[in-house]
Amino acid sequence: MPRTFESLADIVETGFCIGCGLCKALAPGAEIVMQEAANGHLRPVAGRSPAPAEEAAILRLCPGINVTGPFSADAPPLDPVWGEVRRVARGHAADPGVRFLAAAGGIMTALSQHLVESGQVRAVLQVRPDGTDALASQPVLNRTADAVLESAGSRYATCATLEMLPEFLDGGEPFAVAMKPCDIAAIRNLQAEDVRARELIVLTIALFCGTVPSLQASDDFLARRGLARDDITAFRWRGHGCPGPTVATARDGRTFEGDYAEFWVDNPWTTQFRCKICPDAVGLQADIAVGDAWPGGWPKGEDEGWNAVIAHTEAGARLLADAEAAGRIVLQEADVALLSDTQPHHVALREALAARLAAVRVAGLPEPRFEDLGLAACAAAVDTAVLAKNFEGTLRRLRDAARDAPAQADYTP
Repeated sequence: MPRTFESLADIVETGFCIGCGLCKALAPGAEIVMQEAANGHLRPVAGRSPAPAEEAAILRLCPGINVTGPFSADAPPLDPVWGEVRRVARGHAADPGVRFLAAAGGIMTALSQHLVESGQVRAVLQVRPDGTDALASQPVLNRTADAVLESAGSRYATCATLEMLPEFLDGGEPFAVAMKPCDIAAIRNLQAEDVRARELIVLTIALFCGTVPSLQASDDFLARRGLARDDITAFRWRGHGCPGPTVATARDGRTFEGDYAEFWVDNPWTTQFRCKICPDAVGLQADIAVGDAWPGGWPKGEDEGWNAVIAHTEAGARLLADAEAAGRIVLQEADVALLSDTQPHHVALREALAARLAAVRVAGLPEPRFEDLGLAACAAAVDTAVLAKNFEGTLRRLRDAARDAPAQADYTP
């Protein structure tokens, strides 16, 4: 008989927590504080035990253990890896300033700006730098195009993206969400039960997520320059070009730069275990998903900035057409071959997931509810030797009781 998750502590201790803070939103009586754990990620620390109803809500809605099929009733034929495909394009923000500031082509920023300026939403839920810690991020409702631009650029840092969700819903304003796929999974879970979430969260945009690095990778970048977190006032992982340099700004005004290869290739970085078994890092449940558009999946140097874009829903396809007509974005038609060529890491992860989840089952861990996500079809496309390697590696880690310890990231050029 498969084990089931029985508590919030069970989710954290077994390595399924993603640090989004939804549990804090669902269980106010537990007085949860999101704190950086030894693995370099945020984890919930409860001041008191959640009430039974609160814990039950967490177990039903936590995106760390609940990711279910995003597919609509009128869906076109599903691509095994990419899900519903309404439109695929290669493009960038029409504004060259937005394109330069963003981490890739600026599509996510330009769409968010268009949504607030056109009045389709009153705000966009995003993350921005935390004013008290240069490596930290915080969720924010951006209500103007200028505010959206201040949140541009990838922030490869743990963030409790959804801890303030009840407060945002209490505002009664229609808003969009532009975040990671696991955040969108949480939104979809909540919308299934909460009428306010269905009515007020009117559109979702996800990025193709290359996992969430622990803050240790950024600390190491600083240490190589003789710096610590307290020594800096700002940190930029990417942007100001594509991919753009990593830049730390010291309190005395000096800047310290590193190229893409230093941060992502030359110095191996770690992530959380849940990212290693993510069934949807490509935003299957979002209306629109966007990501880098580097052929082969890695930059060959600096370029002008492009995004790969997929609209999964009719609402997403309408937004792309509307923003294109308004001159906010520039798009070139493409197909899923572009997505698979520019995101090979995600194709490999999707194809390996069934084997990795089988290892979770054999190791005796509680089983997450990952349903109707095309994982069997993905696994059917890959050699059995690859599946066996993924199964054995995951099982070995779990039997070593690593679980929520830092995990080596999968990606190498």
